[in-house]
Amino acid sequence: MPPNRARRFLFQVRNRRGLGHMMRGLNIARELRALDPAAEILFYLRTPPSAGFWNTDFRYVVERDPDGLASWPEVLQQFGPDVVVYDTMLPKDASAEPLAESARYVYIMRKCLEEKQRQVFANPFLDRMAAILVPHVPEQFGYALPERIRDRTAYVGPIVRLPEAQTQSALRAKYGIGDGDFVLTSTVGGGGFEAQADVFFDTVFEVHRRIAGRLPHLRHLVIQGPNYAKTLAPLPGMTVIAFEPEMVNLLAASDLVIAEGGYNTVNEIRVTRTPAIFLPSVRGNDDQEERVRALAQRGLGFVFAPGAAAAIAEQVLDLAATPATLAAIRRRYGEDRAVLGNRAAAQRILDLVP
Repeated sequence: MPPNRARRFLFQVRNRRGLGHMMRGLNIARELRALDPAAEILFYLRTPPSAGFWNTDFRYVVERDPDGLASWPEVLQQFGPDVVVYDTMLPKDASAEPLAESARYVYIMRKCLEEKQRQVFANPFLDRMAAILVPHVPEQFGYALPERIRDRTAYVGPIVRLPEAQTQSALRAKYGIGDGDFVLTSTVGGGGFEAQADVFFDTVFEVHRRIAGRLPHLRHLVIQGPNYAKTLAPLPGMTVIAFEPEMVNLLAASDLVIAEGGYNTVNEIRVTRTPAIFLPSVRGNDDQEERVRALAQRGLGFVFAPGAAAAIAEQVLDLAATPATLAAIRRRYGEDRAVLGNRAAAQRILDLVP
């Protein structure tokens, strides 16, 4: 790095349908900026973020080719990064991947399904990584590391944004939530997996029909997600929201959540200690069912199959009628001791460029 020049960090984010890659990158970038206010940070995105979603503290460029990485070589050349960060997705052909030869490379290795994880471990692009950061604790990751990457790998813990009390108060005012309201928030995450999202929303709407007349002071907020292409018409007593950029704070302000089982949502529920009903769906890269069953086994949530609206509705009504049960779940979350990896990940990235 030339003397007297700010350190430059480039995040490659393949954000087509989900938000996981983008949110982890933003959470690390916030910590990088806190540790090094002069740092130059740039995000390379496959698709533009929804209006109002992006953190304006960080610049981004959007790939012009919807099916390729045509802009990536130009971004590398023009920005001249000191560190390049990949998240989850590695190049299929490592030998053809454009490189910034002088940069150090970092890989955020989120846990994948077993076959996908084997492919990650076998990918020769891992040999270029100066650091491999696992956004889990070892027992959650569950795989033995290949010997060739062990000394470069660190388990930093979940990378997730923390809630803020002031923002929660603002959200309660924004949505007109009163002190006596029972706030049920239903979220499908990013919403980009349309088939799964459709099933989720069909279930949530049927749940609402079954509970609306039986649960006084219900405020049901249904979040479509920024990548959901359809528009939902709310039922009486329901508020449909296209997306909420302060999602972690909305979860914290909720009495109960209905969610799928994505990495971001589950970890945001953990840090907010919000009781949740999970409807995990099938994904190509990770195991939502495994993720949420691990919480349910510790009394930290409930798991149902998507479509089980009658049983879910009864569970919602039972929880709403027994505040002591909700309070007990929050107390058990107090013993969860989730060690967040935001700062640790940022520090390890900074250490690559003294």
